[in-house]
Amino acid sequence: MRAICGALSIIMALIIALPSMASADIDKPGGPRYANNIFTDFSTPTVAPGDTFVFSFNLTNPYDDAMAVMTNVSLTVGIYRYATQEEVIDVDQDFESPPCFENGDVETSVIIDELDIGETERIELGIAVGKSTPHGSYFSQATYFIRLKLSFLFEGNSTPVILQSRGYFSQEEWDDLVSFDPGESIIDMAYMESLGIDGLIPDSSFGVKIPIPKWPLGLLIGASCALGFGALYYFVLDNPGKYPSLEKRFYKLRGKARELWGKLKHIRRK
Repeated sequence: MRAICGALSIIMALIIALPSMASADIDKPGGPRYANNIFTDFSTPTVAPGDTFVFSFNLTNPYDDAMAVMTNVSLTVGIYRYATQEEVIDVDQDFESPPCFENGDVETSVIIDELDIGETERIELGIAVGKSTPHGSYFSQATYFIRLKLSFLFEGNSTPVILQSRGYFSQEEWDDLVSFDPGESIIDMAYMESLGIDGLIPDSSFGVKIPIPKWPLGLLIGASCALGFGALYYFVLDNPGKYPSLEKRFYKLRGKARELWGKLKHIRRK
């Protein structure tokens, strides 16, 4: 009987110990050493109104603990701000014709079941920019800022790790969170944790710009060629005998030009 009770005690102890054995104990999972390596290789293009493009980046599990498998990974990506040299406007319900993800909204979500240690997932999100989407001017490119929010669990844990970028904080929260005063920490970690956030991840962006028309460039090149030809023409004719080959060709060209001009005057008289 004692042997049976002893065996049961050992089994119960193992059952109780299993959750703690499965838990990943990561100190400060949102610290810069981890958060700065989760998102890399952003594609931040500049496109024209009416274009559709792919906004992409790498999502990596940067943790080095053997039990730190990321599970139930939920990533939210949103376009939240428009800026030019002249103005900054929040992309909200009052913003007309904003760029949109494939779901037709300015925000989308990506769900990944599991990311193993060191595993990288390439995230690719299609974004459509309408012809009427605000885009600045020819000489002032518009920038759209993209915010990210990441939530996941470590395998065996029930407390989520939440990381988010600047765009998911209100202006008041951000002002209280970040300080550049001498002698103070740049990030108030205690305040951030009180908001339920474990760490900061970067915003991203893309540009929208009207292509400069090609005809002014063609006109400029044509005018430069004409000026260059004119300068050469008068230089050769003002130095008779110095460049006989060119001089002969220019006189021949001048004769044809006069002949053509005479024909045109004759046609106009009719």
